[in-house]
Amino acid sequence: MSLGRGNGMPDKNKFTMIPIKRTDVFQTIIQHITNFLDSKQIKPGERLPSERELASMLNVSRTSVRQALKVLESSGRIETRVGSGTFLAEPPTVSLSDTHSLERLIEGGVTKEFLRNLIVARTSIERAIFEDYAWRANKSGINQLRELIELNREKFSSQDCDDDDSALDLSFEKKVARLGGNPILINMQEQLHHLWVLAWRQYGFTPEQTEVLHEEHLAIMDALAAKNSARVADLIVQHVDKEID
Repeated sequence: MSLGRGNGMPDKNKFTMIPIKRTDVFQTIIQHITNFLDSKQIKPGERLPSERELASMLNVSRTSVRQALKVLESSGRIETRVGSGTFLAEPPTVSLSDTHSLERLIEGGVTKEFLRNLIVARTSIERAIFEDYAWRANKSGINQLRELIELNREKFSSQDCDDDDSALDLSFEKKVARLGGNPILINMQEQLHHLWVLAWRQYGFTPEQTEVLHEEHLAIMDALAAKNSARVADLIVQHVDKEID
C-alpha cells in the first residue's frame, strides 16, 4: 500500500497529528506530585524532595517542577518556607469543594471572558478577607506581613526566579487570610487561588510585574496597620482587578 504520491514522497495531507500541549506536561507533573502527596509517604509538616530531586525523578525540567509546585501551593496542599524548602501543609479544617471540580472549568480553554469572571470572584473573596482583617490587625500580624514582603522581594529579585512565579505569587494574600482566621474564607480563597494560577498559566500571560505587586503589597500593609478598612478595600480591589491583554 502506497503511503504517498507517485514520487515516493508521503502526502502530508493524508495524515493528522495532535500536537502535544505544554499544559498537558504541566498537568501531568501536578498529578504525579499530587499522587505522591496522597500516598502518605510524607506527613503534614515534613519536607518534600527538592526541586532538583523531583525534576530528576520525573525526568522533567526544574522550571516545570517549580511551576507545578506553585499551583499546589496556591491550592493549600504545600507551603514554601524561604531558605528551608517545601513542606506538606496541614489539611484544611473546613473543605467546601475539591480543586478537581474547579479545574474542569478550564478544560475547554481559558478565554478573556472566563478571566474576567474569575477576577470578579477573586475580588469579592479577597475584599471580604482584607476588610475583615483590617478591623483586627495587630502589631504582631503587621510585622509578619512586613517580614513576608521583604522575604518575597529578596526571593523574586534572584536571577533564578521565573517572572511568572513572582507575578503569580499569592503568599501575601494567603498570609492575611490566615491571620484573619476565618476557615471558610481561607478555604474559598485556596480554591480560587488554585484556579487563578492554573488559568493565567494556561492563558499564557501574567497579570502584573513583580515590582508593581511589591509596591501594592506595601500600600495594603500600611492601610491594614492604620486599620483603614475603606482604603484597604479600595487597594485590594485595584490589586486584583487587572487589565487582560
